[in-house]
Amino acid sequence: MTRYLNFSEDFTEKILSGEKRATLRLGIKDYEPGEVVIIRAGAREIGRAVIREVRIKRLEEINDEDVRMDGFDDIDALISALEKFYGEVRKDDLFTQIIFELM
Repeated sequence: MTRYLNFSEDFTEKILSGEKRATLRLGIKDYEPGEVVIIRAGAREIGRAVIREVRIKRLEEINDEDVRMDGFDDIDALISALEKFYGEVRKDDLFTQIIFELM
């Protein structure tokens, strides 16, 4: 069964350009390195990707490299985007960081 990584349509260009090559998902998700997924932005499939790495991190452990891989300029912009999807997030919330590469 093929799985999806779903994104807001707003992220299409950043994903296609390679500027966004990671995503944070609230909670612990079961993606595996080496797994191939379909990337969907809004209602559109924009490509396939291979999962390169999966890390579990608390929000307070997110560093500048993590922010850049997620396609943001700073932690505040990243947190603002997370709160659009999840509501208020706290520094001790657990996230699954999924690092992917478009095929």
